Amino acid sequence: MNLYQKLIQIRKDVIEFSKDKEGYGYKFVSGSQAIRKIRDKMDELGVLLVPNIGETESHTFDYVTYDKKTKEEKQHTDHVVTGSMSYTWINADEPEEMLNIPWKIYGAQDDISKAFGSGLTYSERYFILKFFQAPTDSEDPDARDTSGRSRGTTGRSTTAGLSEAQIKRLYAIAHSKNVDREAVNSLTFKKFKKKVEALTKEEYDFMCNGYEKMQA
Repeated sequence: MNLYQKLIQIRKDVIEFSKDKEGYGYKFVSGSQAIRKIRDKMDELGVLLVPNIGETESHTFDYVTYDKKTKEEKQHTDHVVTGSMSYTWINADEPEEMLNIPWKIYGAQDDISKAFGSGLTYSERYFILKFFQAPTDSEDPDARDTSGRSRGTTGRSTTAGLSEAQIKRLYAIAHSKNVDREAVNSLTFKKFKKKVEALTKEEYDFMCNGYEKMQA
């Protein structure tokens, strides 16, 4: 099989896997589980996926949150990593047969190493799911934090809406386009009549894609 035929076989496996998984009352595809399944099929067919990191930039992002319980403000500093990258599919049987896909990396955490790692994790996950058109609807519990904790204005995790990492990723993408946190919050409320942390996965993707396409 050529590379494209092998990728089709992998895609069939992804879709079948997605439909077979259920949790919290919804059918869904877990990013980490999907990647494990894809890796097995890649080994079987002899397909490699190589990440290539291009130019990246890093800067700090200061913001203040207010804790309603303690009635205190808290200063935060996140490290934001943005940049370009690509993923290359390689046919191990015919190494000269390759398919290169341009991609992006965005990460934001309180530690620069964690920001870079978070960016790589989300990049790989979204690349795999989007490349193979794996179903990830707005009710996908993988888009929710199901740890049982609640998010206040301090930006902790939540039982509904986006995870803390997703929120930071959205702010990082916007910040790379010179759009500050307040502007993101304002646009979110204007368009969806809700706060950023309450966005569905579909609304979150809409916001991220919109900022990614903006001219800085």
